[in-house]
Amino acid sequence: MFDQRFLQAAGAVVVVYLSLVFVAHQLRRVRAVRFRWHYHLFALAAGLVTGGHFLPESLEWRPVVLQHLTAAVVVLAAFPLVTLLNRAFWIRFDATGNRMEAPRVLIDLTGVVVAVLAVVSTMQFVYGMQVPGLVAGSGVAALVLGLGMQDQLKNMFAGIALHFEKPFKTGDWLLIDGIHAKVIEISWRSTRLITTDEVQIEMDNGALLNQTIYNFELPSAEHALRATIGLHYDVPPAQAMEVLGAAAASVPGVLAERPPVVYLKDFGDSAIVYEIKFWVRDHGLMSRALSDVRSHCWYAVRRAGMEIPYPQMVVHRAAAPDTGAAARQSAAGMLRAHKIFGCLTAEQCDALVQASPVVKFANHEHLLTQGAPGASMFVLVRGAVDVRIARDGQSKSVAKLGAGDCIGEMSLLTGDPRNATVVAEGEVEAVEIGMAVFGAFVRSNPSVVEQLGELLAQRQLANTKHVAEGVAANSEQVRSGVLRKLRSFFALND
Repeated sequence: MFDQRFLQAAGAVVVVYLSLVFVAHQLRRVRAVRFRWHYHLFALAAGLVTGGHFLPESLEWRPVVLQHLTAAVVVLAAFPLVTLLNRAFWIRFDATGNRMEAPRVLIDLTGVVVAVLAVVSTMQFVYGMQVPGLVAGSGVAALVLGLGMQDQLKNMFAGIALHFEKPFKTGDWLLIDGIHAKVIEISWRSTRLITTDEVQIEMDNGALLNQTIYNFELPSAEHALRATIGLHYDVPPAQAMEVLGAAAASVPGVLAERPPVVYLKDFGDSAIVYEIKFWVRDHGLMSRALSDVRSHCWYAVRRAGMEIPYPQMVVHRAAAPDTGAAARQSAAGMLRAHKIFGCLTAEQCDALVQASPVVKFANHEHLLTQGAPGASMFVLVRGAVDVRIARDGQSKSVAKLGAGDCIGEMSLLTGDPRNATVVAEGEVEAVEIGMAVFGAFVRSNPSVVEQLGELLAQRQLANTKHVAEGVAANSEQVRSGVLRKLRSFFALND
């Protein structure tokens, strides 16, 4: 009889344990509920309690063992119960299967409440202890504990306030006490952030609520940044604003749909101070965007002949030395080797580049823009550029050019609009030969027009297909048309 009761008890243990494990497996497959290792302890304890009731009542140790096992079941049941409550209220999955959680404070608070209830229930109903009397008897200890935990309680209630007020969420970029940082976790006690220097900081929720918080993600991720630059008083403000606005708009990451705005901010001691306001979406790139805007503005104002004065009340400066001598010397040789300008003598090439400025471009700046009027050409001395052509709303890269190449020469010679967009890849240094310089050169060397006209005609004929019997007549027409266009463009008399 005893053996049969023990076999029944063992069978009950196995059946209850496997049944609970099967239920956990089904919940994981159907509802994505994942229990941890302590679920097996709960299932085993539940099986032992069930099996204990099949044991003979004559066993002296049976009541005590059942009491302890029942207490273990109640306490261990808190773990799967917390998992189910979190899955029902605080954890969701979107359509793509990504896990979305409520703030950590709610998940932790659920666990604490369920654990306390499990322990209190065990003491009250399993062991028969009078919990209210126990609490009243330990009032002094509770008071001491409450005073010692007042900071933790303040932080916990602050965490709850952060959840319901939602001044920020995980992933938001904030400015707190002069520090730019991204929120990576919000717990019941503190908020964890990582700065732009990739340094992790942790702030108590109670202290955080006492700070002024700037959230760069609200009301939307688009927000403005500001950079300042000082220019000489001789620069007309309208011209300065136009140059600075165009330079800021060419920076990658600056929103094209919200063009930069330039304000005259102040009349400083040695310069007129301008503020450039531009919009970005990713605040994590703030330092890079500000650096690129300032860099593009420096190059743009230098090319425009504007001066960024030194911070002095009165400045006396001698004429600046010509730092482009080496670049002009290189450009003269490059121009002499060009297919079109190879007809010029070394002295003529040198005269052209000596009268032309040396200009520099920042990374991603446009040297030429397709469709824009052309009044100059560039001899590339240093750096590389990407040649892009836009068709049907799509921009396609068609060539890569570098030192020794010339760009924009057809617009300089004929006045035609630019037929491509040329973008700097890294810093580019070039000699810019403008229409005024080249026009003066041509008028003082009229014989050059004949040579240039012949070379331009040959290039045009090479790009045009003719029928065999009409080549001679068409060639003469092309030459005369090109020569006539050159003379008209540079205002030369026939």
